[in-house]
Amino acid sequence: MKKFLYFIFVNNRVIDFLSSPFLSIFVPPILGLYYGTLDIWGNDWTWVKNYQDIHTVIFSILAGMTVIILFIKGIAESCKGQVTAKYEKITESMITFFNELVKKKRDRFNNKAKSLKPTGDIFKTITHPRDQLEHVLDGTKRFLVSGLGIDQKNIGITIIQGNLSGPKWWYALKCDSQKQHTKARELMEGSSTARFCFESGDSLFIPDLRKGIKEGVFFESNRSKKTGKGSVFCKPVRVTVSNVEFVYIFTIAVYGQYICTPYDEAECRACEKILDEVADRVELELYLFSMKQFKESGGKAA
Repeated sequence: MKKFLYFIFVNNRVIDFLSSPFLSIFVPPILGLYYGTLDIWGNDWTWVKNYQDIHTVIFSILAGMTVIILFIKGIAESCKGQVTAKYEKITESMITFFNELVKKKRDRFNNKAKSLKPTGDIFKTITHPRDQLEHVLDGTKRFLVSGLGIDQKNIGITIIQGNLSGPKWWYALKCDSQKQHTKARELMEGSSTARFCFESGDSLFIPDLRKGIKEGVFFESNRSKKTGKGSVFCKPVRVTVSNVEFVYIFTIAVYGQYICTPYDEAECRACEKILDEVADRVELELYLFSMKQFKESGGKAA
């Protein structure tokens, strides 16, 4: 029903036509002139006086259509106003999210710089990729809550890490350590979004999990079966340090509600671009995370 109402009042060519500048500028004066002619000169002008029955029908049709069009436009403008307000809120939340990331790193650099010594390990002192990754995941969760209106209990954000020589897969980081997730190995060996992204090398956003299940690119867990709806975003990250390859899968999963309106293509594309921007920040930190692992392991894979 919501999808039907959305197409009726928001996203269709009829609504676009009714909202066009042509109708708003030219039609009201023409109708006003016609109504005024009937009222003022209706008993004097022959082409009106001699065809009163026809003008009665025309007037009734135009009056009825005017009421219907104004009603539809009112609802459409109200809905579009809500969409505009939503986009403004998303923009503000994104700016806050990115500013927090920069501030976190800037403050750490500023504090550590005061105690640096020329003989010390500067990289180890100022670079804390795990802390920064945890901050990014927490910030992503706050963004989903404040910007997209997602209930925080429905959000699962994880980073799966792999060792391809095994192969072995595990969760390197979770936004919520208390939340139970499907085992990383099960995801990477099953028909999951994470595995699909790992094999394709590209990020993937599925606005509606039901479509992902139908197309065989989403692993249906007990939680997804219970909630019935949701969205998922995955981005694979490969980092090569010297001759060692580090592999990660960054995932944002939402259960019980959608990240965006799944039947609005424009909104889905916009949401995907936003999530790609978030994932790019995660990828940057994973480069530093991999370098530190490489150094601490003596040049070996995790």
